Amino acid sequence: MANGDYGYFGKGDTGYAQYMTAFNRNFGGSSGGGGGGGGDGSGCGCLIAIAVVVVLVLLAMGS
Repeated sequence: MANGDYGYFGKGDTGYAQYMTAFNRNFGGSSGGGGGGGGDGSGCGCLIAIAVVVVLVLLAMGS
């Protein structure tokens, strides 16, 4: 990121702090990783959504 510009998160120290907070939330921090999911099954919904998008793209390509 050039000149301390963190895009959506802003610029400077504040942008960096917000960027790192989001990064650590999504990919786990250096303290042993994230806490993992709550076991609510939300991963299944995501997998179904991806499958639907792939099917729609394949159908659009075939037309």
